[in-house]
Amino acid sequence: MKKSHNFLKVNSMIIKIRRALLVLLAVVCATSSGMAYAKKHHSTSRGNDAPAEVTVADETTEPAKEKSNEISHYSYTLEELGAGSPIDLHTVNGRRSLKLSMRNDEVITAAKLKLTYAWSPALIPELSHLKVLLNDELMSSLALPREGNNGHTSDVQLDSSMFIDFNQLTLELIAHYTRECEDPMHSTLWANVSNLSKLELTVRHLKLPDDLALLPAPFFDRLDNRKLVLPFIFPSQPNNEVLHAAGVVASWFGALSNYRGAQFPVMLNTLPEGNGVMLVAGSTVPAGLNLPVINGPSLAVIANPLNATAKLLVVMGRDAKELDIAAQALTLGTATLTGSYVSVKQMDDIPLRKPYDAPGWIPTDRAVHLAELAKQSDLQVEGLSPDMIRVNFNVPPDIFAWRSDGVPMNLHYRYTPRPVADRSTLNVNINNAFIKALPLASVPSKIEKKIRLPLLEDGQAVSSEVVLIPHDNIFGQNQLQLHYFFDYTKQGYCKDVFLNNERGVIDQDSSIDFSSFPHYAALPNLAFFVNDGFPYTRMADLSETAVVMPDNAGGAEMETYLMLMGRMGRVTGYPAIRHAIITAASVDAYANMDLILIGTAGNQPLLERWASKMHPLLDKGTHNLKLPGPFERLISRWRNVDLDDAMHRAGDLITKGDGGLGALVGFESPLKNGRSVVVVTGDNPEQIANITASMANPKKLANFTGDLVMQSGQRIEGFQMGPSYYTGSLPWWTALHWFLSRQPLFLMIFIGFAALLVAVVAFRYLRKLADQRLRK
Repeated sequence: MKKSHNFLKVNSMIIKIRRALLVLLAVVCATSSGMAYAKKHHSTSRGNDAPAEVTVADETTEPAKEKSNEISHYSYTLEELGAGSPIDLHTVNGRRSLKLSMRNDEVITAAKLKLTYAWSPALIPELSHLKVLLNDELMSSLALPREGNNGHTSDVQLDSSMFIDFNQLTLELIAHYTRECEDPMHSTLWANVSNLSKLELTVRHLKLPDDLALLPAPFFDRLDNRKLVLPFIFPSQPNNEVLHAAGVVASWFGALSNYRGAQFPVMLNTLPEGNGVMLVAGSTVPAGLNLPVINGPSLAVIANPLNATAKLLVVMGRDAKELDIAAQALTLGTATLTGSYVSVKQMDDIPLRKPYDAPGWIPTDRAVHLAELAKQSDLQVEGLSPDMIRVNFNVPPDIFAWRSDGVPMNLHYRYTPRPVADRSTLNVNINNAFIKALPLASVPSKIEKKIRLPLLEDGQAVSSEVVLIPHDNIFGQNQLQLHYFFDYTKQGYCKDVFLNNERGVIDQDSSIDFSSFPHYAALPNLAFFVNDGFPYTRMADLSETAVVMPDNAGGAEMETYLMLMGRMGRVTGYPAIRHAIITAASVDAYANMDLILIGTAGNQPLLERWASKMHPLLDKGTHNLKLPGPFERLISRWRNVDLDDAMHRAGDLITKGDGGLGALVGFESPLKNGRSVVVVTGDNPEQIANITASMANPKKLANFTGDLVMQSGQRIEGFQMGPSYYTGSLPWWTALHWFLSRQPLFLMIFIGFAALLVAVVAFRYLRKLADQRLRK
């Protein structure tokens, strides 16, 4: 234990030295490199050959002064650090750790933990306290007096010099309720820490060198757990070809940000105060930026004239085609980039993707070992009350496991053998749904050793179990939760000894297997679209997806497009290099593709052309719901869908909503059966932005269901209004069973026909036997 502690100190010292060298390097770079300034020109018009202008300063004839936003203030709740619920600390030595990582271009200068907690009134104040540790170094010891135990807030100052890249904040309860013999598991030994307690940080930003080799930093840092907000800058109104390149880059950053989420504000002819991505399609360089002449597809990292510690990633080309090549080089060839400027000479042919081969999804054609999903260190726990072992994995949402026993998981696990038979278990859960409790065996007796000897290996109990995961509990994004529960056996008064030697491990050879299940799903399903980008993410490069943009797209429509591309990248883990951006006039040429429509009734002609497919009809501020006819009502009753209730709730939202209306609509493509259309629309661009923001809010995702989602103010509801269609394929026998199970009338006809056929065959056979007997 002492060696481990010394190693941690040495590691901390190395991190501090490295950060000091980064600060020194930043100072040298700031003093040795000239800073670019820019002026805002006031001409009302310019020729086609005039350089694009980027606003970087106020309207003045003086050059813009360089600003350095070196200091920032952040705050995290313990919930944001991973405590999904209030932290309960039990036993004489309850302990819980939370992880916090820091960006490479930031140094913490001050840190404070604003801790809100309560504790048992039965604790002895002189013997009990709450310890706060940072990277196993004691930061504070908080007294637990009898008064104020119902709720107390303390400010704990943390030593900023103790922070490293990966940090561990630990809360440890030292609790005693008696001065004599005590039960270490007594019910009075508890403390509760609110997960709304805040960690407040003050950081200083470092100025990094202009080097493409650092990518994706500083635009995205894997150590930063916050949501990625990265502005996209266009010197002028972009056309669809330029937007396509921007979408490719956005999907790459979306894949990098993963669970954090990403937002891409659009800026025209202006610069952000922080980091940003600029796309330039033309032979001239925007005025005020220190860039070489554009002579082909190229990439550059330059300092932001508005902030000395911020950077601009510039993607350049003389035309949209070269810009697209530069975007592909950025997203697929980052490992080969170096220096502040790179000219892309050529790009190797990019292999075509296959259906369902997205890197963000686990393979569904073979068994997948847990070694592919988690590190060994994340699959082991220790202590009498250990935390859950969590394994995240994503699968295509159209896995068809109807009437199956479940998805087989071959689980191998090890643990400290129980000294006596008790109630210890390994509980298996999926997405917070309980599946099975596996009992943990005790040490075998002398007689049992001959029979159960293989149970023990190196002093640990080894077990294997095939656990069937119910398919109803599996979604596109999943978390396997394995929780060791170790029972505590009381020896008697003054005989209890608290060893705390319990250990549990899940072997990396454990596997989960989806290979026996076909891909088949009912659409439209907006939950699939919002959570998993399906069916568009079926091809990782989005080669079967076309986005229909308005003819005059505004900032809200462009931000919606970039956000969607970022979410697609998050799901697939691959840039959307082969999607298409088209206009309404050319949609017929893309009939064999899944379509995404973005726009309002005033600037998206397809909304009027396909009005018969859509609920509701949005037209210049008016909202109309199509009343279903008798045949539609009959079909809905047959499908066990309460269409009248859906119409009533939708009408209530429209009439009583506290704002304009935004909508997400899904239906089968009018151009080709089996293809999908999803429409992001609203009364105005603001409503499109609102419903797009709700799609990125995890707390609102449960409202995105059915084939229609409407938002008015803060109210969001999902409805099932139209008919369903199916994508994928089934084996013929399964397809027949599935069809008959959903069509009882056909099943009755089929049974009657089969009975008649059997009767005819039996009658002819018996008649033949009778004729033979009569002839004899």
